Amino acid sequence: MRKKSASRWASALFVGTLSVMTFSTLMADDARPPWVAPARAARKKNPIPADDKSIAAGKAVYIAQCLKCHGDAGKGDGPSAKDLDPRPKDLSEATIASQTDGSMFWKITTGRKPMPSFENLISDDDRWNVINYVRTLEPPPSSQPATQP
Repeated sequence: MRKKSASRWASALFVGTLSVMTFSTLMADDARPPWVAPARAARKKNPIPADDKSIAAGKAVYIAQCLKCHGDAGKGDGPSAKDLDPRPKDLSEATIASQTDGSMFWKITTGRKPMPSFENLISDDDRWNVINYVRTLEPPPSSQPATQP
């Protein structure tokens, strides 16, 4: 009887462990802690005005460094995105738009797997320019439909 009991216990333990591992794998994105910039970094102000020159420079850097993962319109659907876990964020989402420039600068600078750190790949000014460009990817504010009298 003891052998059967021990065998059942081992089988139950194996099935339970396998279930937890499967669930953990499926929920990996949800289990990942939020990516929040330190308060001091989030308060940092963008020293580059968001003018046409900066946006054009930011777009050029974005095309060279960001497009392969984030895609043409920043939707997270670039040609390399399918191979990344987790998938790149949609840069036009409200959650991105609501972040401060300082927070975005810190994230671009430090990186977080699978996104690399761009601290040594892109100059400070170009990182600020990319932020100015990414701000143009934001969806326009929804307009209220006109009401009929």
